[in-house]
Order: sequence, then C-alpha cells, then structure tokens
Amino acid sequence: MALTPVLSSATSGLRASSLRVATAADNIVNINTPGYEANRVSQKTVYSGTNPGGGTAVDAQVIGSGLAPDLGQEITNLIQAESVYRANAAVLSTASELSRETLNALA
Repeated sequence: MALTPVLSSATSGLRASSLRVATAADNIVNINTPGYEANRVSQKTVYSGTNPGGGTAVDAQVIGSGLAPDLGQEITNLIQAESVYRANAAVLSTASELSRETLNALA
C-alpha cells in the first residue's frame, strides 16, 4: 500500500479544518459588525487520477453565506473542525508509525 495518497488526503484535510477554524473565528470577531455577512467553508472531495496510487484531496473555499453570523453555529463549526483536524492528525501519526515499523522490519 502506497502511503502518498493517505498523506495527501490527511494533509489536505488538516488544511481544510484550519480554514474552517479561521473562518469561524473571523465570523465570531465580526459578530457585532453592522452589515457583516458570515462566511462559510465549502468543501468537496477531489479525486486524483494523476498520482500513481490515485488518491483524494479536499478542496476547501471560503464563500459568503449572505446571513448574519450566529454564535451557536460558529461554536459548532469550531467543534466540528477540531474533531476533523484530530482525526486527520491521527491518520498522519498512524502513517508515520507504519512507515517507521516497515523500515525497521526491512533493516
């Protein structure tokens, strides 16, 4: 099993989660700004046929929602982003451990 697609997918997931946290923080900071419209992060899975092992990535973009920010929604977004970030970090940690164990077995 090639680890490159796993690493690519987990890394792009970390970036998407970081963008979600930054966007939620921006919305919270501007919650009392008159006329401010909350932003959201739109995420979609991108499949890559160009890599030898294939692989997936997350395409994340900030888009306007047209709505005023809602503190409860932003806190929920932060909690979700943290959970996804932790999951992707665990994938990277496991992949690193797997690589290390494989190298030790071959040595």
